[in-house]
Amino acid sequence: MKTSLVTVFATLWCMRGPLCFVLAKPVSSLNDTLNLPELHVRGTHYEVGYTIGYTFRERIQDFYTKYTILKDTLLPFYASPKGKAIVQGYLKVANDSFPQYVAELAGMCDGAGVPFIQAFLLTARHEILLMERKRDVSSCTDVFMDIANQRILAHNEDAEPMIKDHAYLVHAQISPYKFSNGTQMGDWEYFTAYTYPGHLPGCAFGHNLQGMVFTVNAVFPKDVQPEKQVRYMLNRAMLAAKEPGEALNIITNKNGPGVASGFSVNIGYASDFSKLYNIEVAPTVPNLPQYHQTVLDPLGLEHYFHFNMYDKLNGTVPQYDDPSTEHRKARVAQMASPYDLKNILDILGDTQDPDYPIYRTPNKKDDAMTVATAVYDFSQGHFSVYLQNPKADYEGHPSIQRFFPSF
Repeated sequence: MKTSLVTVFATLWCMRGPLCFVLAKPVSSLNDTLNLPELHVRGTHYEVGYTIGYTFRERIQDFYTKYTILKDTLLPFYASPKGKAIVQGYLKVANDSFPQYVAELAGMCDGAGVPFIQAFLLTARHEILLMERKRDVSSCTDVFMDIANQRILAHNEDAEPMIKDHAYLVHAQISPYKFSNGTQMGDWEYFTAYTYPGHLPGCAFGHNLQGMVFTVNAVFPKDVQPEKQVRYMLNRAMLAAKEPGEALNIITNKNGPGVASGFSVNIGYASDFSKLYNIEVAPTVPNLPQYHQTVLDPLGLEHYFHFNMYDKLNGTVPQYDDPSTEHRKARVAQMASPYDLKNILDILGDTQDPDYPIYRTPNKKDDAMTVATAVYDFSQGHFSVYLQNPKADYEGHPSIQRFFPSF
């Protein structure tokens, strides 16, 4: 894959000082070729957001214009008195706990020239669609493997098909957030994240300088809560986690009002790759469990799969059924257990099921697309991204391959 000029420019500019504000030429290529531009950026939360927005403004504006869920569901929801109150409640909760990420989102909007409220509606999209009893795209498929010193976390990112040609990879270094009175919040953040256009980083897959790797699976709980933290804010905050305890506190919003909906997160650590974690997070509802954590190594598991329904919390936390998950899970059960990277890619690239394949292309029953496949090989320290079917591409090369963590 060719590295865009904007990536090189941004990197060189950022190395000149402790803080920088990159005013790079916007990336303008929107086509059907394999294309995942990378941006290296350093600055405050607002500056980093602005730079991302300015750099990818054409992708962001095009996505906002064409994304029918924004026009047909999210904006009408906000136009109703009840919907506006719910969204404003989510925004207040986000600003109270994570003002740095609200500032980052505002910077992105200013750089891209898009309305802030539309960006925040996308941030609360998962919760709004569940409240409206409308389905978001079910995503994704994950495989853990821990066999004979091979420890791998692999992930199919399934999404709205437009994401494939509009997403980008962000490598960010962000200074601690400062309030107007000069007090400081948090530490420096260093992370890499596959980022949806006009969204906060963190809703798909990424890793940070501390060596924490995570991928996210959507789930669809029924008991969505107002005035709590939306999923995408918690996913963004995950990028700052330094160790397992801190990650668990973030995704369960231990120090805040709680979780509005739910998700599943898969976590590994380069500094201690003897353990791989899956944590299913539920809405914060009285008398129901908040989460369930599965740790591969202590359980003696050699492999583990996760899709888009609660597994360990199934039957305890009310959720909507997902036909794609049921078909993908059934297909995996028919296949041999993975014992090396090629087997994992064969699973993630499988298209045997004609209606709901593991590697997805839009059809009459399933409108999702596998837009990228990420592989974290903890044994080798490699992070790879495939932009086409990884089963077919295995003999070639991934579109992106890096050592991790590396900044």
